[in-house]
Amino acid sequence: MSRNIQYDEPIAYTTGAYIQPLRVLDEDGTDRWFWIVSEFDGDTFLDGDTFNPAENSLTKQELLTVDSIKSR
Repeated sequence: MSRNIQYDEPIAYTTGAYIQPLRVLDEDGTDRWFWIVSEFDGDTFLDGDTFNPAENSLTKQELLTVDSIKSR
């Protein structure tokens, strides 16, 4: 199973984050487009606690590292 992804323009701002379109080619060869967060601005919250996640990583687990979670 091979997936092709491509980031695209424009980069937009929403409260607390910059977002941009992401094209993903699915298993059937169909383009799917998603908004993704490309950069955070300010604090992020998870379950009411401050959580400053990594902007990218090689694994999902690295996005949710213990060092990223301040008070859980």
